[in-house]
Amino acid sequence: MKRLFIIALGLTAGSLTFKASAQTTQTAANDQIRFGIKAGANLMKIGKYNFLDQEYSTDYKVGFQAGIYADLPLGGGFAFLPEATFTQKGFKLKETVGETTGEINSKLNYLDIPVLIGYRPSPEFTIFAGPQASFLLSQKTEIKANGDEISSTTDTDALRKSIAGGVIGLGYSITPNININGRYMMDFQSAAKDDQNQDKGKNSGFALSLGYTF
Repeated sequence: MKRLFIIALGLTAGSLTFKASAQTTQTAANDQIRFGIKAGANLMKIGKYNFLDQEYSTDYKVGFQAGIYADLPLGGGFAFLPEATFTQKGFKLKETVGETTGEINSKLNYLDIPVLIGYRPSPEFTIFAGPQASFLLSQKTEIKANGDEISSTTDTDALRKSIAGGVIGLGYSITPNININGRYMMDFQSAAKDDQNQDKGKNSGFALSLGYTF
């Protein structure tokens, strides 16, 4: 019994020592200026959308994101976290009227520049928020009726070339180099320039990414 107690005590002490060492390593990493790369997936939509004088609710669309970021310590647990990210946004819309089922599938590609401030309540966790500027790179929209494509366009004339938005999220450092990051993104302006969608059609949704910090 005494031997088991000594073994259990040793394992507990070893575990606590390992945890303390890991936290010390992460804390040291957080005090350094570092840069990283990330990639992941988005789940985006644009809320309400007017089409042919009718208002519709859009569905979420899965997209891809990849980019670079910096981690610049400010002291007191705070950090400046700027990013540059290629982000696929857009929406899906499907409605049936009578015997006709119409579909719109739109993919919008942006360069997102979030300017984030992070706070670390513990070495591993980061809470962050800040404004974001999005710059349109390209788009493709397909319209179908009963499964058959009736039109497709890559024209960007009707879309805003830059949009202001915001980001809020949470990051977790698995190791000093590997982290996961979840966030909610919302544009403050509509993606379209036309009058009927100026107060609607705003990109919003969730993103999950895996990052590697050098």
